[in-house]
Amino acid sequence: MAVNLKKKGDTSTTVSVGIRIDPKIKFALDLMGRMQKRSLTAVIEWAISNAIAQQQFRSPDETFADAIEKVWSTDESTRFVQQALYMPETLTYDELRIWETIKESIDFWAGNHDGTWTHVDFLLRKDEVREHWDRLLEHVQQHRTSPTIVPYSTIPF
Repeated sequence: MAVNLKKKGDTSTTVSVGIRIDPKIKFALDLMGRMQKRSLTAVIEWAISNAIAQQQFRSPDETFADAIEKVWSTDESTRFVQQALYMPETLTYDELRIWETIKESIDFWAGNHDGTWTHVDFLLRKDEVREHWDRLLEHVQQHRTSPTIVPYSTIPF
């Protein structure tokens, strides 16, 4: 899941994906669509959904579909945080920069009783991440060439 900044007002419930496939597979999908009385798009979506449901994730008892259910949200910041917490190995370099910025930004973390803070997922203030999401992304973009992570502050200076 690459973070994608959409135009304001874009409320589409589907996305368009351009793919290249082997002619034999395209032929098979066309015939499968005829047999199932489905469009080519519906057959491809059905096939991908089945593949996701059958793909083992971390254990024989957990499928990739199970993992997606834990991560998916219509809110981009929530989806990103859930992915970073539950599926960190799937983050791209740019997404890692965002996640590492969140981890280094004390304003996004609730403190422990002794005044310290740690990266324990239940201490992450997801509401703060959501509220500052757009500015956080701009901050990471501004500091993309920095060799170190520059923490974000929710208090403007």
